[in-house]
Amino acid sequence: MKTEKANNSITIQLRYCFRDENLHSMNAEIFNECERQFIKALKSIEKYLEDTLSIDIKPREEGSLIDIFTIAINNPAITTTFTALVSITATKFFDSKFSVAKHKTEETSKRLENVLKIKEEIKNGTITEDDFDYVAGKDKSLQKCKSNFFKSIKKEQKIEQLETKTTTNYASQPVIIVVSREDFDNFILPDTIEKNEEIRQAKIYIVAPILIKGRRDSWKGIYEKNSIDFKITDNDFLEQVWNQLVKFGNGTFINCDLKIIKTINVETEEIKISREVINVINYGDDDKQIRKITHKRKMKNNDNVQQLTLFDDLQNK
Repeated sequence: MKTEKANNSITIQLRYCFRDENLHSMNAEIFNECERQFIKALKSIEKYLEDTLSIDIKPREEGSLIDIFTIAINNPAITTTFTALVSITATKFFDSKFSVAKHKTEETSKRLENVLKIKEEIKNGTITEDDFDYVAGKDKSLQKCKSNFFKSIKKEQKIEQLETKTTTNYASQPVIIVVSREDFDNFILPDTIEKNEEIRQAKIYIVAPILIKGRRDSWKGIYEKNSIDFKITDNDFLEQVWNQLVKFGNGTFINCDLKIIKTINVETEEIKISREVINVINYGDDDKQIRKITHKRKMKNNDNVQQLTLFDDLQNK
């Protein structure tokens, strides 16, 4: 049994390198959290295997602070598959940052994004190393563990860099990766991701305008038959509303440039949508004439052009 486990195992050394070569210790809470996140990342690939991973830790070696993990699986039938998946997962954890692996075809991409399909291909032995690379690059559990790991290690000011060495029974040379402290931020996911979309000449029917200057409440309207809340940041239009130069009635609409902001919580994947009218082009009612909104900035630009033309004429005379 011991011989079989050794043949089916992978060894990963994780070395914490300090600014001072004489140091061999670090904050225990940070160290434990880093270990927890790394082990959690390795265990996350169990969902692709019909087996559980056995992760042992060996006595630490001298020189900085070195963790030695031995990862094994009980089922010898998928030894090669397991070895490749763990090795690539460890590589992605310390090497790929957050650039998602590109795949050969969109068809193969869709096929591999279902966990059950991946498990079936592993069982049949039809999944390739390139497929594993794609799977590891897309795995959200791995990304979160990686981010939490580097958030923790960044707190230990004594750490200058990390070094990892992955040794497998199918590769003649171990995979060695070095991550400098200056690159730690590249491995940390932001709390939220913002995606913006701008729609030109959007038509919004006004349901409830904010007519009091200084109020920051959202306006309510109807856009493409859907009720929406939105802010208006076109100050020229707002001034005309507050000065009662723009009147609202039943069927009043604005034609505008609409900015849609989607804020995605990385941890929960919750999406919040906000809308912002950045420029009002004109307004009107369904049965009345459309009226254009004048903008001071545009008028100033026109004045500047005219003044330059007059001076040019004088210089030419």
